[in-house]
Amino acid sequence: MHLKTRLELARQRLLENRLVVHTGLLLLILLGFPLVLLGQRKRAVRLFSQVHRATRLPWMRKLVEPYIFASLPAIYTDSAPAADVNLPRFFGNRIMVLKAPMNKGEKGVLFVMVSYIFDWLRSNMDLKRLLEDYTLVFEPSWSGYCFSGLLDYTRWDQEVFVLSAEEGDFAFLKRLGSNLVPLELGPCDWVDPDTAKPYLTDQKEFDIVMNSNWADWKRHYVLFRMLRNSKRRYKVALIGVKWGSPLRIQADIRRLADYYGIASQLTIFDEIPYQQVMEITCRSKVSILLSLKEGSNRAIAESIMCNIPVIVPANHVGGIRKNIVPETGLFADERHLETAVAQLLESHICPRTWGLEHVSCLKSSEKLNSILREHALKQGRPWTKDIAVRSNSPDSTYKYPEDAERLLSWNEGLRAYLR
Repeated sequence: MHLKTRLELARQRLLENRLVVHTGLLLLILLGFPLVLLGQRKRAVRLFSQVHRATRLPWMRKLVEPYIFASLPAIYTDSAPAADVNLPRFFGNRIMVLKAPMNKGEKGVLFVMVSYIFDWLRSNMDLKRLLEDYTLVFEPSWSGYCFSGLLDYTRWDQEVFVLSAEEGDFAFLKRLGSNLVPLELGPCDWVDPDTAKPYLTDQKEFDIVMNSNWADWKRHYVLFRMLRNSKRRYKVALIGVKWGSPLRIQADIRRLADYYGIASQLTIFDEIPYQQVMEITCRSKVSILLSLKEGSNRAIAESIMCNIPVIVPANHVGGIRKNIVPETGLFADERHLETAVAQLLESHICPRTWGLEHVSCLKSSEKLNSILREHALKQGRPWTKDIAVRSNSPDSTYKYPEDAERLLSWNEGLRAYLR
C-alpha cells in the first residue's frame, strides 16, 4: 500500500515540476508553428491556447498570442444545440437575471457562471436576441481565459463583462482589446457574510482547517509532510468532498495520512452541509490553501468572513491572491508552511473586518452595479434600476428572497431565447 502511495506522490511531484511542465509546453509550441505554415491554423491555435492556459511564463504567453488574436473569431464556428443539455435547470442560479430589461431600451443584466456553461449558452440560445435585451456578465470557473468557450464571444459587438480576479487573466483580456471587458472581481468576492454570523463566537477547537475537495491537485501531502516533520502536534480539520479523475475519496486521504503517520491529528468531515462547513471553519484558528492553481478559491474567502487568518502558497495562481493582504493573512512557500502557521496562530488580525469592507457579496454587487451603470450611461442608454444582490454561499443565489420572487418570471422567461 505504501509503495502505491510513494508512486502516486512521485508522479504528482513530477507533474508539478515547472521545468518538466514548461518543457512540454515548449514542445507544443514547436508542434504548432509547422501547422501554421501548413495552413492548419485552427489546430495550431488549439495547441497555442493550451500553452497559454497552462504556462506561468509571460514571454511564452506573448509568443503565442499574435497567432491566437489573428485567428479570432474565424476559427470558432457555431455548433448545433446540444440535445442532452437541460439548460433551463440553471435559470435563476448559474444563469441568473440580476436586472430585468426595462422600457425605452434599458437592458437587463444576466450573470452567467462556470466556464462550460458559456459554450452551452452559445449553442443553445439565440445570442443575437439575448444580447439585444441583456448585458452579459461572465464568471469563469478556472484561471486561464484563453479558451474557445469564452473567446468565441468576441464575434459580437456588444460588451461582455468578464470577472477577472487573476492578474494574468485581466492583463490577457486587456491585451486582446475586444468586447470582453475584464473586471477586478472573482468567484471569491461573493460570500454572504451572514452565513458565518451564528458561529463567530464559537470556542476554537482546531489549529488548522483545510477546506477542499479530495483531488490530488489540492496537495494534501504538503500539509501532511509538515505535520510529520513538526515538533508541535497540531489539531487539524479536513473538510472535503470526492473529486477528480480518477475519482479520489475520503479513503484516499486517510491512506495518505497513514503513509505520513499523522492520521491521529486529523478530524475528517466528508460531504457535510454548508452551514457545518462554516461552523467548523469558525472553530478553527488558521485556514490554509495548498493548490498551485485555481479560479478564485472560495474556501479561503469564506475563512476571511469567518474571521480566520489564511495562508496561500506564494506561487499560487488564482484570483484569491488579491484578497491576501496583511489584514487577512499571508503568502508562504511550502518549505515555510509551519512558520507561517505559527505566525498566524500568534497574530491578532481580524480578517472579517477587511472582508466586509472589500469583498462581501454586498460590496461586490455594489461594485458591479457601479461599473455597469457607468458603462450604460456612457453608451447613452438609460439606467433607472440597479441590479439585485447575489451571493455564492455556497451556490449562486439571490441575497434577498424578495429579489428571487421579483425576478422569477424573468428567469423563467429565458426559455424564450432557447434555440
